[in-house]
Amino acid sequence: MRGLIIKDFLYLKNTWKNLVIIFIGSLLISIALGNFLLAICALPLTLLASTINTFQTDEFFNTESYTLSLPLSRIKIVTARFLYTILMLFISFFIGLVLYYLIRFTIRPGRNGLNTDMLKYLIMLESASLLVDSIFYPIIYKVGCEKSRLVLLSIVMLLLGIGSILSVYVNVFDNDFIDFVSIINFIQNNGVMVLGIIVTITTIISYFLSILFYRHRDF
Repeated sequence: MRGLIIKDFLYLKNTWKNLVIIFIGSLLISIALGNFLLAICALPLTLLASTINTFQTDEFFNTESYTLSLPLSRIKIVTARFLYTILMLFISFFIGLVLYYLIRFTIRPGRNGLNTDMLKYLIMLESASLLVDSIFYPIIYKVGCEKSRLVLLSIVMLLLGIGSILSVYVNVFDNDFIDFVSIINFIQNNGVMVLGIIVTITTIISYFLSILFYRHRDF
């Protein structure tokens, strides 16, 4: 299982030039805007989002056939992918933290350009990215990487359709029906905690669903 995690990390070797360009571009934009939130978040979020690319790389090189021939259960294969994702979550946040202090002590922007609230935003954005991964993973393990895009597009369109019907005929989005101001204030005050709880629960459910789907998938 350790080898599977190392394999996924080795895929990043081929993308380091792109990662450097992404950081330089985000840094230049941040300097021009006088706000360094993009410089802190762009590279970490790109690294975390790259976990999805490991599925595409495995399909391209037909890695699944080789992996399944090893003395590893499908549970361990799924566990290795989730462990890799969690490791990337911590690594990407650490990189964002390093970038924050490097910018703080080298460029020395003002409080409006760089503050500790940006680290909170980074945590929330990474949590949201992990939430997206948790939705993607079971679908990919069920139907594969290519078909998963169509499945997710179908789900999004269905949700948008239901939301449109509710907004037009039920007035569920009317301010008298739902107090959006209170919801927004609650998110601002407890956003990290609420998002953390949601992501944790969703990731656990995603893990067990992924195992269930992968164990019954034929290759």
